[in-house]
Amino acid sequence: MKNNLIELLNTLHKEEKHQEIIDKIEVLSNEEKTPEILGILARAYNNVDNYEKAVELLKSTEEYGKDTNVWNYRIGYSYYYLDNYLEAEKYFLKAVELNPTDSDSHLFLCWIYQELTDKEKDNSEKIIEYLNKSVEYANVYSKLEPEESIKDELIFAEERLGWAYDRLNNFVEGEKHLRKAIELGDNDKWVYSQLGYTLRHQDRYEETLENYMKSVELGRNDTWIYSEIAWTYFSLEKFSEALEYINKAKELSPVEVDLSLISRTSSILIALGKHTEAIKLLEDIINRDEYKNDIGILSDLAFAYDDLEDYKNGLIYLKRANELGRDDVWINTEFAYAYYYLGEYEKSYDYLTIVKNSGRDDLTLKLMFANTLSKMGKYEEALEYYLELLKNDKYKNDTTLNCQIGWNYGELEKPKEALKYLFKAEELGKDDRMINIDIGINLARTGEIQEGINRLKRALIMEEGITLNDKIFLNSEIAYWYGELRDFENALNYLYIAKNLGRDDAWINSQIGWNLLEDDLKEALKYLNKAKDLGKDDIWINRQFGFAYSKLGEYEKAILSFKKARELGANDSWLLYQLGLALKEYGNIEEAINIFKEEIEITDYQGFGDLQLAWCYALIDEKEKAKEYFENVDKYLSSSLEKDEDLKKDYNTVNELINSNIYFN
Repeated sequence: MKNNLIELLNTLHKEEKHQEIIDKIEVLSNEEKTPEILGILARAYNNVDNYEKAVELLKSTEEYGKDTNVWNYRIGYSYYYLDNYLEAEKYFLKAVELNPTDSDSHLFLCWIYQELTDKEKDNSEKIIEYLNKSVEYANVYSKLEPEESIKDELIFAEERLGWAYDRLNNFVEGEKHLRKAIELGDNDKWVYSQLGYTLRHQDRYEETLENYMKSVELGRNDTWIYSEIAWTYFSLEKFSEALEYINKAKELSPVEVDLSLISRTSSILIALGKHTEAIKLLEDIINRDEYKNDIGILSDLAFAYDDLEDYKNGLIYLKRANELGRDDVWINTEFAYAYYYLGEYEKSYDYLTIVKNSGRDDLTLKLMFANTLSKMGKYEEALEYYLELLKNDKYKNDTTLNCQIGWNYGELEKPKEALKYLFKAEELGKDDRMINIDIGINLARTGEIQEGINRLKRALIMEEGITLNDKIFLNSEIAYWYGELRDFENALNYLYIAKNLGRDDAWINSQIGWNLLEDDLKEALKYLNKAKDLGKDDIWINRQFGFAYSKLGEYEKAILSFKKARELGANDSWLLYQLGLALKEYGNIEEAINIFKEEIEITDYQGFGDLQLAWCYALIDEKEKAKEYFENVDKYLSSSLEKDEDLKKDYNTVNELINSNIYFN
């Protein structure tokens, strides 16, 4: 009777008469409902979608069936369709353990692991783990049932693996799985969209476009795809095409304000030079109450103003974004740039340090450090960065970097080192005004003044892009070095050109005055006085005043000027000698003696101060002291006396005074 019933029930199962099976079993007595019969009943309830009842029946026979493949399969089946995938997994794993050739249990495990990926939306590592298990069980199923196709299951797994790896920013691995899905026959718009996204993040923009366009051909027509196409064109610097597609994306947007589209649109407009349009777009959004504190839009506004070189307005938005919580590498880098271009180099340096401490350590950051330290006048520290960059293949033949190194060595008054790098930049092809200026100045500093002047003149005739300030600077610099050659005529020619071009500051008037000292003392004083009126009242100009007044015989003024230079910190032998001469000529013999005594203690030109001391003592009739110093003149200046007529004349005068019986008061 029992065997006949089971045979009947199995026949009904094959005929998919599941409710009839249920009806027949439910009328049986409890004694007749053996574990095997209850197992068949549970299968029937599974097949009429009453999975709770199936679980209830199977649980009642657990002791009997838990170590059988069929019982584990049936309860796993029930839990699967109850969406309880973790319970289903447990029983199917037991089923395949008990019967490794159970193909259906392997297939269910493949499906379970795919379903479990939906439960781990924020855990890409777990998704990848599940999908790899899904592929593993699918492949076992394929071996057990070679006639059955599991292509759809494998495509699903490979697609999802590609997506999961993309979420982890492992785009290379993501690409492998997406291409595998395509190889398996996947030809839907989603897979090409995702592959395009993966390729874009590998900077393979042409391939990206091919796949995005394939997705469009297959029917994708939404905001996301057109926004992505736009951004790919943007990355290819095809900004007009980018604008065309971003506008398509906006037309299809299901929302009035899509902040991602706004952000991308503003970047494209900025790249097209339409800064005003971009700023208006962003400000229209930020002026709405619901978006006034949107960090992304505030950041975009900051970038728009910075790209316009309006760093003050850029800072306003950077500060607002920062106050609202943005404190990442991007914003601190933007702060560093803004303060750098505003000339606030200390603040720029502070933000660069924050960026570095955040973990950024690339070549661009090192270059920013170098440029900022250079602007701060910390040339040694700047050179450390520049020289480190020069070791990198990207920069070793960079003309700008070699020029920067040369310029910094120049500021450190190391002209030979400067020229090494400036000549290297020139060898690499740089031949503009700036490099000729730097080479010229550093050549002059090494003593090759005429060569330096020739370079500066070459820079002056490079007309392209030359400004009025460039012309003023170059004429002034050429004049300065002619002055150093004591070629006062040429110096004055270039100084007058600079003055006629509009330069009328203390420096140029003081230089004109200085170069006129040998030729026209009164005219020289006119320019020196103008320089003083313009604020130049330093050691140098007071020395020039003293010299000019002495030559004019205005010794009182000369003395005041020389003493002013001493008050400002000068105390060299030239100044003391000139002050002593003025005091002597003015009749302040005692003070002159004291000054000359100071001078002979520090001078490198022995004998001249002794001659003046002998003269002073002779004038006040202290002949013995005069003779004492006069002996040093013979000792130190004997050869000079043979060549210098003026010196010989003074020597004879002092000699006559010493040997005279007349007292000079």
